[in-house]
This record gives sequence, structure tokens and C-alpha cells, in this order.
Amino acid sequence: MTIPHLSDLAGAAGFVLVALWPWLSGRRALLAGQGASAAAFALHYLLIGAGTGAVLSGLSVLQVATAWPDDRPQWCRLLYIATVPLLAVLAVSTWAGWPSACAAAGMILATAARWCRSSLLLRTLFLAAGACWVAHDLLTGSTFGLLADLLCMAGLVYGARRDRTPVAQT
Repeated sequence: MTIPHLSDLAGAAGFVLVALWPWLSGRRALLAGQGASAAAFALHYLLIGAGTGAVLSGLSVLQVATAWPDDRPQWCRLLYIATVPLLAVLAVSTWAGWPSACAAAGMILATAARWCRSSLLLRTLFLAAGACWVAHDLLTGSTFGLLADLLCMAGLVYGARRDRTPVAQT
């Protein structure tokens, strides 16, 4: 019997969380699910040696926390804004060519998405971010990341269509 590597366990956990969060309704539910999956993938990427993906996924968790309040107090706005130059510093300090460029582009789009008040715009920006992360996963050999991002993108499209389709009143 083979014992799975910790990177596989973290990737599998991330995959399950990604399979669930795009199907949720409401901004906070989407953010909570996205934050949990980002934490799992931060560990997965760290363990497979994808440094930029790891640190930027970890930064996602901080962004989720600061984007959480509906009223967004000043300290949340300032901390969230501070993650933008931090994103650049982290990407440059872990630079590994194209994988890092793809992760950084995905993170920039996700940064914009997390600050959205509209669920539709949040889903649209995460869809674009997902395409960047798909490229990152292909380049780093992350099967769990690739499958999770493709599934997430499908869920985001479905969720957007579901939220825009009026429910028939009987």
C-alpha cells in the first residue's frame, strides 16, 4: 500500500474545496470557499516546489480576510491595498519564469475580483484568473491544480448563469 505524499493530500483537499466554492451563493460564501481552497493550494504548491504559486496563494488568504466586511473599514482597505505591492515583491522574489508570470497575472485578476461587491463581476474576474492559473499548473506539473482550476472555471460559469436566470414563480 502506498502512502500519499503530503503534497497530494493538500492538492486533493484544495481540489475538493475548489469543487465546492464556485457553486455557493453570495459574496461572503464565495470568498470563504475561495480562501479555504487558496490555503490548501498554498501548501500544495509549496510542497511541489512552485514557490510563486505558494506565496501568492497564501497572499490570497490575507486578501479574503481583508475583503470580508461589507462596510470595509479603513484599516481593511489599507491592508488590502498594501497586498498589491506585496504581490509584486513576492512574485519577483520567487521568480521562476513563465510559471511565476502566470501566477502573478492570475493573482492580479483575483485581487480585483476579491474586492468586488458584485457576485457576477467577482465570478467573471475569477474566471479570467483561472485561465492564468491553468497555465501555471501546466507549467509546474500540478495535476490537482489543473483539475481544480478547470472545475472551478466550469462552476463559475454555471453559477453566473444560475444567478442571472430568474426563477419561475408558481
